[in-house]
Amino acid sequence: MNRTGTRLLSALALLTGLSFSAVKPASADVVLEKQSLYRNILISEDQGLRCMLFGRENGPRQSCIDIDNPQRLVLHYSQGFLLSLAFIEPPEHILVLGLGGGILPKTLRALYPQSWIDVAELDPAVIELAKSQFGFQEDARMRAYAADARVFVKAAIKKGGKYDLILLDAFDQDYIPEHLLTQEFLQEVKSLLPADGLVAANTFSRNKLAPYEAATYQSVFGDIDQLALPSGNRILFATQKPLPSKATLMEHVKVLKPRFAGYGFDAEAMAGSIEKVPEATVKPLTDQFSPSNLLQFQQ
Repeated sequence: MNRTGTRLLSALALLTGLSFSAVKPASADVVLEKQSLYRNILISEDQGLRCMLFGRENGPRQSCIDIDNPQRLVLHYSQGFLLSLAFIEPPEHILVLGLGGGILPKTLRALYPQSWIDVAELDPAVIELAKSQFGFQEDARMRAYAADARVFVKAAIKKGGKYDLILLDAFDQDYIPEHLLTQEFLQEVKSLLPADGLVAANTFSRNKLAPYEAATYQSVFGDIDQLALPSGNRILFATQKPLPSKATLMEHVKVLKPRFAGYGFDAEAMAGSIEKVPEATVKPLTDQFSPSNLLQFQQ
């Protein structure tokens, strides 16, 4: 094949988003590289963990599983997300925005086998790798859709959809989709919640973005709770109705704790760090004012 033909095939492979890298991984720990239309995705294995990373070998870990004990939740933010279940009744309809390795929907499926779970993930290659490398599988009640989260939310609104629990997990330390962190987007998300529904978001606490993010959630939901994690992540919790008191929340966690036993963390100890977010003194982010990526790199 001539050089022009080789270049053409390479370009077509990139556009499909489905080609595996033919280049030997830069590290012995990187077992797979995949170039999608949106990003370079790496799968690494080290000390019994398999992880998904975006962009580069030393980038932040998006998802990890314990190869010998896949049920164990490895990353703090995955553990923190489970505490969402203490804020609401057992959810019948769940929406997860951002798939990663599919750890969260897999866990929720195990906990609530009768629930309906929808997942919106922008990158089809992420969905493919979640299935082939992390054991994520769709079934009659759990579907993954290759779609932008905001587009999916708008479509769900038009269909009259409602979700008892919405988990927003589409951010990472290198990039935040700015259209998913605005007052207008959160108002759209709120319209998908029933009166007793909850939205939880995996975000970050150690930068100048944090107060703007809090102001945005507060402008839509009023009071919000947060769980600051050792990794620098924080989980924000927002509901349609008033948030439960700390004492009530801890009682709910105590009831759930036996169900969380196989996931490798102390739910009561972690829940003890949940606190109200102080009222923000900055203006909320909007579709016209959303410098999220600039703010998150400022301390």
